[in-house]
Amino acid sequence: MKRLLSTLFDIRHRDEEARQRGRNVVIIAFGLLVINVLVSLSIVFYFRDAVALLIATASGALLYVLIIAITRLGQVDLGGWLVVLVSLVGTITASFVNPDRPVAMFMVVPVVLAATILRFRDLTVVTLVVLLSLIGIAIFAEPAMISLSLPGFLATSGILCGFLAVISFVQSAGNEALHRRLQAALQQARQTAAQLQQINAELDLRVEAQTAALQEAMAELEERALAQDRLLAEVISQRDVIRNLSVPVLPVGKQALVMPLVGAIDRDRLALIQQQALTQIEQQRARWLILDVTGVPVIDTDVAAGLVQLVQSVRLLGAEVALVGVRPEVAQTMVSLGIELPVSRVYSDLAGAIERVR
Repeated sequence: MKRLLSTLFDIRHRDEEARQRGRNVVIIAFGLLVINVLVSLSIVFYFRDAVALLIATASGALLYVLIIAITRLGQVDLGGWLVVLVSLVGTITASFVNPDRPVAMFMVVPVVLAATILRFRDLTVVTLVVLLSLIGIAIFAEPAMISLSLPGFLATSGILCGFLAVISFVQSAGNEALHRRLQAALQQARQTAAQLQQINAELDLRVEAQTAALQEAMAELEERALAQDRLLAEVISQRDVIRNLSVPVLPVGKQALVMPLVGAIDRDRLALIQQQALTQIEQQRARWLILDVTGVPVIDTDVAAGLVQLVQSVRLLGAEVALVGVRPEVAQTMVSLGIELPVSRVYSDLAGAIERVR
């Protein structure tokens, strides 16, 4: 039974308010369907000669089945209008057929139905139609003065109260169900808000922790970069000192400089030798530059070409060059390669060169 009711009240509509009105339409149509079925059975068993009434009640039952099917498919407004129109047409017809009966009081039923299963603007239309129908009944039906017996009055009032009670029950049940859903949705929204607040707080803490860690890492990287810069500056400074020390220029007397060369000579070192020699000659105003090549293992064509350029540059500054310490193997290499240095003097040892220059 519960599964049947759940299927019956499954309204295929996206709007919750429309689904609630659809449930009200289904409940009212189902109740009227049951009433029509009971009336039809009563006619079949007790009033077999009332064929027209049997056809009307059976047609009404089929109409309510159609209304339930239409409403379940999502056509809530159409189903609601059909229920209201059936009630309105039935009441108006009964008022014209039985003008001596207080049927007109049942015109309140379509209004109450519209308030339960239709929109507000539709309720306004139904109310206007009911008022116009009452005016039409008063003008064209010419109802007689009604004098009912007590049982008739009680029966008519009971039927009307029964209709209103059923409709009010549907409205109250719908409102209560809607209130429960709203409360559940509100509670769910509060729980979601609390969870979101907690998640936001956790995210804030994580962001703060990650920010602090990032700042720490940045500070550490800056310290490392500064340390590397200082180390690089020291290395460059030490390299310059080492390079300068590897090509010393020593003054001997007032007009002579000695440049002892030790180790292999490449292009970079040869350029440094030329720069140091020319700079010191200019600063010291020297007349002689003594090149001591005792510690040079090999003098090839590149080194010889560099020394030739040095000698020529020194002479342009007004000084002379004396060569000291050419070893036998270096001399043989220079002769075999045809290297000739345009120096003014050649000495075997440094002491003799210094003595002669002085």
